[in-house]
Amino acid sequence: LLDYCAADVSVTHRIYQIVLPNFLETCPHPVSFAALRHFSSVILPVDKSWDAYITNAEATYHKLNDAVEERLISLTDKALDIKDKPEAYTNDPWMQQLDWSGQEIKMVKGKRKNDPPRPAARQKKPGMPKWYKDLFQSNDAPISITVRTRIAPLLLRLAWDGHPLFWSDKYGWTFRVLRAEASKYTAKQMIECKFDEKEIHLRDDHTHTYFKLPHKDGPTARCVNPMAKGYLAYFESGVLSSEYSYAKEALEMNASCSYWISARDRIKSQMVVYQEDLPHQGMRAETGHKGGETSANGFILPQIIPMGTITRRAVENTWLTASNAKKNRVGSELKAMVKAPEGYCFVGADVDSEELWIASLVGDATFKLHGGNAVGFMTLEGTKAAGTDLHSRTASILGITRNDAKVFNYGRIYGAGLKFAATLLRQFNPNLSEKETLETASKLYANTKGTKTNRKVLYKRPFWRGGTESFVFNKLEEFAEQDKARTPVLGAGITEALMGRYISKGGYLTSRINWAIQSSGVDYLHLLIVSMDYLIRRFNIDARLAITVHDEIRYLVKDTDKYRTALALQVANLWTRAMFSQQVGIEDLPQSCAYFSAVDIDHVLRKEVDMECVTPSHPTPISPGESIDVSTLLEKGEIARLDPDIVPDAKHAPRLEQIKYTPRVPIMQGIQESAQESIPFLKAQIVSDDAELRELVKDVQKAKLAAAPKKDKPLSKRELQ
Repeated sequence: LLDYCAADVSVTHRIYQIVLPNFLETCPHPVSFAALRHFSSVILPVDKSWDAYITNAEATYHKLNDAVEERLISLTDKALDIKDKPEAYTNDPWMQQLDWSGQEIKMVKGKRKNDPPRPAARQKKPGMPKWYKDLFQSNDAPISITVRTRIAPLLLRLAWDGHPLFWSDKYGWTFRVLRAEASKYTAKQMIECKFDEKEIHLRDDHTHTYFKLPHKDGPTARCVNPMAKGYLAYFESGVLSSEYSYAKEALEMNASCSYWISARDRIKSQMVVYQEDLPHQGMRAETGHKGGETSANGFILPQIIPMGTITRRAVENTWLTASNAKKNRVGSELKAMVKAPEGYCFVGADVDSEELWIASLVGDATFKLHGGNAVGFMTLEGTKAAGTDLHSRTASILGITRNDAKVFNYGRIYGAGLKFAATLLRQFNPNLSEKETLETASKLYANTKGTKTNRKVLYKRPFWRGGTESFVFNKLEEFAEQDKARTPVLGAGITEALMGRYISKGGYLTSRINWAIQSSGVDYLHLLIVSMDYLIRRFNIDARLAITVHDEIRYLVKDTDKYRTALALQVANLWTRAMFSQQVGIEDLPQSCAYFSAVDIDHVLRKEVDMECVTPSHPTPISPGESIDVSTLLEKGEIARLDPDIVPDAKHAPRLEQIKYTPRVPIMQGIQESAQESIPFLKAQIVSDDAELRELVKDVQKAKLAAAPKKDKPLSKRELQ
């Protein structure tokens, strides 16, 4: 064993000797390396309510699931009542789809000469139809039927617009209408089914037409479960219906339990170490917690991979993907089960529109002015109340809610195209036809991203124009098209797999744009963490990083230091935004984006301090925390002051004199110098009218002709294009 361990250490060291220099070459800024240490030391405090949470969630899930199962079993028994009446099930559109064969009971000779024939041994449910037998794994096994079982929609007699559902191996779930009514659904761009020999009974039905059930992923995707949570909106609107009122209850149960079904194994596998489990380590088990209940403190150490994706985001399969508490979702109170011990609290903040601000800043860099382009101005000056911010504007274009519009905006900024927008639109507004969906999505992209144009006389490569975000996307594509793309602030390099020399021209552009934004978001978080580390050590603040989720950061802090930590977070955010602005060539910072809109001080982990975190498995509201903006924080006076006279603890004091500063040319400056953007090109990015663009091109061509020496060979047709 010792030989194995020693060999393992030796090999790891040899690999590290190669990997570390490569890492420092790809991510040369010291902040990129320093921040990773903190990711590996995150800690989540819990108490005995953690065990109660798992028990309650599991019990609630089984209660809801068992109630639906009982009803499905009763429907199964009801269907069996007609097993001996072929005319009943052959004339019923739902029952005729079940396999009624196999009802024969196999008989064998009697044991003695004159004994009558007897049923053969080891028959599976003799006398029952095949569809019923398939619900049992073995003869003595319990029945297995859920809302996800293939025959459940048939037993529930589901209908689309009053038309019965039919299963097709080729198209998934479809609905059947009389041929005379088919035009109504064709006009809505519903997909008509064309069956082949494998489904001859459907192909030879000449009195009806079959249409695919719509799917959120578009016309090519099959609906394999109309009881999935994505179809709840259709139930709400009455488009999807059933003869039984509890069909909707079954679907709501499925939606309610979906989070717990997918996350329960990961949550139950979390290893909690309580202080009472370590009596020999000099640690005393503590009792008591805010609220008066008896509890024992413990900790969970999330298994975080500090750089787990191409964009260098941290990865962890439970806490970094945890849902926020929703009143209809079992187990979604997960994060709120992380509770600060007595005398401590969580202090943290969500970075306001982090990646949206980074994207707008990239656009503003063209003019070296905050708010210099349309999306930059909306980000700074737009307000939710007036409907002038980016999310409100997108919501009005698409006819959806502001929260849904956020998904469109971030998807677009990450480089997603029309197909993504259309898919989301189907999901958020299921009443739109396929044609309306594509038209609305196209309108959104024309208004935001703009129109792709190729005019070599204006710029060396194709560019976007006429949209509120055209400047942003042109600059992002410049970043993405670098041979060795680097983030604009800390200069972190892209993975070799996406470097220009390994892919075709224009290849993986969406992934490279996504990298430019998300990796810059990681730079933001790294700067914030390292700034906080300095302030905590400089001012002797009793705090440590608890967890960070992309644009959220939370510290576990002693109650006496909570306001000083809140102010330190505001200072760290100010430094980070100033660094971003300076690195793109803007030497100032507006107050409107310099500080966190609010810092949260709370005794549990949750998205907002006033969320009660009431769910089916957690009916008791959680008392609110405190949300405090920078003005209120400054009014707190001495308890929030970062006193410069404080002498740092010698053991932890930051020693800046040991860090050598090496000046470097900002990445953005290098790109702008090589791009050589002209005034006509800047004008072209604003132009949305084709006629205006043609006039601009003519002016540039005239200027080129006028500037060309008369004795020289005239410019070629290609040069004038």
